[in-house]
Amino acid sequence: MKRKYPSSISVWLLLVILATSCATPSLAPTSSPAPEAQITVTRVIDGDTIEVNIAGIMYKVRYIGIDAPELDDKRPEYCALAQEATRCNRQLVEGKIVRLEKDISETDKYERLLRYVYVDDIFVNAELVRQGLAWAKTYEPDTKYQGILEKTEAEARQGKTGIWQEIQPSPPIIVQKVQITYIFYDGLVPNVESDEYVEITNLGDQPQDLTGCVLMDISDGYPSFTFPSYILVPGKSIRVYTNEYHPEWGGFSFEYSRAIWNNTEPDVAVLYDSQGREVSRKSY
Repeated sequence: MKRKYPSSISVWLLLVILATSCATPSLAPTSSPAPEAQITVTRVIDGDTIEVNIAGIMYKVRYIGIDAPELDDKRPEYCALAQEATRCNRQLVEGKIVRLEKDISETDKYERLLRYVYVDDIFVNAELVRQGLAWAKTYEPDTKYQGILEKTEAEARQGKTGIWQEIQPSPPIIVQKVQITYIFYDGLVPNVESDEYVEITNLGDQPQDLTGCVLMDISDGYPSFTFPSYILVPGKSIRVYTNEYHPEWGGFSFEYSRAIWNNTEPDVAVLYDSQGREVSRKSY
């Protein structure tokens, strides 16, 4: 179940290129954490925000000096980037001990700690920019490493990495006899319902190429999921989970930290092909 929020398919190859490279809200902090405390990342929220445990207290941390695409962006190409940034951030820090460095500000207006983040010898803020999964963005007065971040962004842009890729047009892919067959909308995980999923089945007798297909909650216009290179064999079903990974069902996830599918006001899921043509839709 989700709360309702106030409330085109192009550049679908972006996720394909990226794929070949590379909840319960916590209480707002009431004081600064002790600098010598061990800091463990308990949850990755998106491409530039994490939750950490410092001496038994949970804090949300916003990375300084960068901005990753948003998971609720209504443009599928940017939503796909946001999912890739979230996956990369998870690989870098989730479950690991990190070091946090403060600049000038303690928190932002949402009471998130503002920090530079390090795991081992990796400067995580810069690493996301280096991979083309975040932009360098100045947030005054916290600009200690802005020169480094902007230089890293320039190198990513020059190398046409991630968001700086030049997308080449590709022949259209025809998808037939693929349907959304089930929506598990009432997840069992409290509050965040990360175990919600949409099930998609190939009902035909020929393999179907889902590369660049987009699955979207059209009731709100977001989030969306863009398939990487994937062939769905006849009779096979796959699932796109809200925020879980199940390799036996394809390993696909919206990477969304809140519930997507509403329990009381049914939503509509739509699958589009890579050219934006509707393939299937289903409500519940």
